[in-house]
Order: sequence, then C-alpha cells, then structure tokens
Amino acid sequence: MVYYQEISLLPKARIGLYDFWQKLYQQIHLVLAENKIAENSSRVGVSFPEYNADEFLLGAKLRLFAADEQTLRDLQCEKWLERLRDYVHVNGIKPVPENVTEYACFRHIKMKGSKEKLARRRAKRKKETMQQALAHFADYKEPQSKLPYINMVSQTNGQHFRLFIEKRSMTQPQSGYFSCYGLSHTVTVPLF
Repeated sequence: MVYYQEISLLPKARIGLYDFWQKLYQQIHLVLAENKIAENSSRVGVSFPEYNADEFLLGAKLRLFAADEQTLRDLQCEKWLERLRDYVHVNGIKPVPENVTEYACFRHIKMKGSKEKLARRRAKRKKETMQQALAHFADYKEPQSKLPYINMVSQTNGQHFRLFIEKRSMTQPQSGYFSCYGLSHTVTVPLF
C-alpha cells in the first residue's frame, strides 16, 4: 500500500460518533462495491488510525489505502461523500510515509447470532420444528463482543447487522485483495 486518503469525522453535538460511522461506512462500502475487481474483492483497504479495542473505539478517522494513486482517484470519494460534507472532511491523496515499520490487518469478526436465528437455521437444516430447534438452544447465551463495531444495513436484503472490527498487528506487510468493506484477514495496511 503506497498511497492513502484520510477521512475525518466531524462530530456534531446532536449526532453521536457511531451514527456518523454508520452513514460514512455505508457510503464507503458502496464505493468499494461499485469499484470491485472481482466478486467481493477490492484493491482498496481501510484502517482506523485511532482504533482502541480496550476503550471500544474506532476513533474519528478512516484511511483508505491503495497500491497506486489512480486507484484512489477512481473511487471519487468526494463525490460519494458529498451528502455528508457537513460531517466529514476528506483529505487529498498522499504517499504513505517511507519510515513505516508497523502494519495491521483490520478484519470483520462474525458473531454466531441470536438463539432464534440459530434455531431457524437448525430447523431448516435438520428438518425439525421451530420448537424442537429452540429446545436444542435452551441454554444458549448469545456471545457478547468487546470489539468496536459499525451498525450496517445490507443493501441486498435490508437486514441490520453489526460489522465487528478487529485489529491484528503484524510485523511484515502482506499484499493481496480486500473485501468490499476494505477489510481482510490476511492483507495488511501500514500503521502511522
């Protein structure tokens, strides 16, 4: 990743930071999906420079990374974020500093889901009644995550979900492609 573009959230008193993240990231996801190179593959990765899992924070900055400047230009972030211009500031495209020594993977962690969702899946898979499937999960406790997340809405089915984001530090850069959320389990972005 050689070039980046930084987006800063500008919180307003009456709207919380997590509401901003939802609006911003929904647009970023649309931009990346619109510019995908294959099914659910993007050349652009993201980082959250102020990420702090201990305090359950994503921070107020998002960086988009690409191997070349033209890839970021082609995204036209300013155009896609036009309706959010009172809430975000988009910096110009810059080269990544040469003295970077730290890298990270920012990845989506999927939670198992609610008892009802698991029971519906089991009932369908095992050809059980919903009551039988619910009885199987009677002692199930829904997992709670301490990871920061962004509330999202699926553009395909309208379902709401939480995009839990985990940061994994790496000592060496790893190249490849990202998801259309700009996240990856193996590909790194520079930390600075």
